[in-house]
Amino acid sequence: MIDLVFKNRTSQKAPSRIFFQKILEIAAKELGLKSKVSLSVNLVREKKIQELNKKYRHKDKPTDVLSFPLRDKVIIKSGLSLGCLSLVADLGDIFICLPIAKNEAKRENITIKEKLARLVVHGFLHLQGYDHEKSEKDAKKMFHLEEKILSKIQNGEAIYN
Repeated sequence: MIDLVFKNRTSQKAPSRIFFQKILEIAAKELGLKSKVSLSVNLVREKKIQELNKKYRHKDKPTDVLSFPLRDKVIIKSGLSLGCLSLVADLGDIFICLPIAKNEAKRENITIKEKLARLVVHGFLHLQGYDHEKSEKDAKKMFHLEEKILSKIQNGEAIYN
């Protein structure tokens, strides 16, 4: 269901592609995605995420996660196919700053895997069109869904071990 391109662009140790794949599969199932989708998850350093944040959001500071959607969610949810030819919708790219994630995990007294799970789910929801910066109502909806997905992840397979 998820075709994932994963790149750790830091020199720091991080979970594997399979870790992120499992999380994204659970999130896609929870969102009711029927068609195959592709996306990338990139672990980067502070400098890279700050460059992206400045270029695309006009905020000259590093952040923990950025998402760059490529398609309209209406097209993605429709499940495109032409006979035996199935089209894979490219959702976009998620960038996670690994050093910031590690610092936040330490400050929040959680494991780095728990923090990365939260960040990749958050980014995935943005790729699906959810936006917590639009309004308080949209923020509540997005954060509720984020918690629902994270609880499924925590109650499912032991992916945090």
